[in-house]
Amino acid sequence: MTAAESPDGAVFAAPQDPTNPAPSVAWVVDRNGPAAVAEHVPTGIAALAADATNFYVATYSNLYAYDRASGNQSGQWNMPTVNATSGSDDDLVDMSAAGGSVFVSVTKGNTVSVYRFNPSSASGPRLVLRALGDAIASDGSIFYESTDHHLAVRRPDGSTLSGPVLAHTPNGLGGGVQYLGTVAGGAVWVSEPAGQGLDAGYTTYDGTSLATIGTYSGSVTNSVTDTAAGPLVLEPATGSPAACPQSPTPTGCVQRIDAHGTMSDPVSVGAAVSLIGPSPAVIVSDGTTGQFDLVRLSS
Repeated sequence: MTAAESPDGAVFAAPQDPTNPAPSVAWVVDRNGPAAVAEHVPTGIAALAADATNFYVATYSNLYAYDRASGNQSGQWNMPTVNATSGSDDDLVDMSAAGGSVFVSVTKGNTVSVYRFNPSSASGPRLVLRALGDAIASDGSIFYESTDHHLAVRRPDGSTLSGPVLAHTPNGLGGGVQYLGTVAGGAVWVSEPAGQGLDAGYTTYDGTSLATIGTYSGSVTNSVTDTAAGPLVLEPATGSPAACPQSPTPTGCVQRIDAHGTMSDPVSVGAAVSLIGPSPAVIVSDGTTGQFDLVRLSS
């Protein structure tokens, strides 16, 4: 499942099956209304994004824009080359609508290429940078790991800033390497899996100066999301800490989290698949119906 939320809280979701040549359906949930068909897409879907004007769908061949007011297609562009080697390569493409642009990140091996699309232009994508990992902020800033392993940022005006060196020495056990995760609450969240288990170390960096804010320990399965309620963390049922509701059986939960890793206000969310924002919501796998549910959270 891939999902995205617009600034006004409309949630778009679709099966993530980018190598499937068959037509796909993307769904939308407005506020607390029922799920409705948003668009029919010619092939399998890789990623979704949305802004106040358009809903965007990326396949391995094309990027489509649909006007949210009329539902009509408002743009189409050729995608950068995606080198899919198997049906399991579902995460080779990531997409964000931020700062008035659409950013598409395409992974090949250990390198990610970040492209910028202008929704109001028929021109094709423009390569912005190549890096070892990236995370897009809501203002269009691109935080990335440079090829020499520095944490860096490219601002919307084109200026760049290089920060500290990230760990890049594998220890043979699956650890020793830091990975960019997300940008939330004005901080960049970077993880370092410990290897041979679910444990991971996390470091947060200031989004303005790139200075270290804090470090803490957690689970490699945790995911932080920027929301109108501040940074929230989704902790799946596997390895869910004791602070999360455990009755009658362990479930995934969402908690507030600060840049030092302090968590509070746990809320049980069942078999959660993903946490999205800005209006906090969780997509949950419903084992009873075999479908997915959207659970909205108050701030």
